[in-house]
Amino acid sequence: MTQEKKVSVKKKAYVLNDELADKIRQEMKAKNKRFFNVMGSIGAGKTAILEQIAEKLSKKYKVFVINGDVATTIDADRIAEHGAKTVQINTGGGCHLNAQLIQNELSKINIDDYDIFFAENVGNLICPANWDVGAELNIVVVSITEGQYVVKKHPIMFKGADIALINKCDLNIPGFDADTLVKDCSMIKSDMKVLKTSAVTGEGIEELIATLGIEL
Repeated sequence: MTQEKKVSVKKKAYVLNDELADKIRQEMKAKNKRFFNVMGSIGAGKTAILEQIAEKLSKKYKVFVINGDVATTIDADRIAEHGAKTVQINTGGGCHLNAQLIQNELSKINIDDYDIFFAENVGNLICPANWDVGAELNIVVVSITEGQYVVKKHPIMFKGADIALINKCDLNIPGFDADTLVKDCSMIKSDMKVLKTSAVTGEGIEELIATLGIEL
């Protein structure tokens, strides 16, 4: 009597996604291209940070940004004004980007025409944590306006991140400061690089670029 082996559809989807993500990562590495995945809540400052990055990098590099949102091209249009080539993925309700969505966009361009790639994931701290998009490094952005427990409440996101940005450090929140979130990030993942940033003043942006291993 043969035994039936049941594999959940969800598990199979993760396996297929991870295989494609690894293929993307290996292709980028072989071509000496850099690819970074930027995640974070709506309003954390992902787009504003990418505007700052694009402004600085586009003077020396060709930058390509894939923006993920449920609807509109607002974020892609904003970043494009700073010298980067952008493309918008509207998920129509999907809460994250995945490797197939990234591959679909990469297949439409000549990768060799660009030097540095970014994906701005759909805004939330839950779904994107579970889906590999093929990036070299995962960056998560949180802001002090999200409250002093935002890191503690989303450990999966921070365990999978390589770099955490504590954004909006220019703001003064009575009784609470950015160091609280820095400490929480380090407690979840001791070897994660944690930077304090402000997309308004530019604080921490050049340090972030250096952390990515990119020369200005």
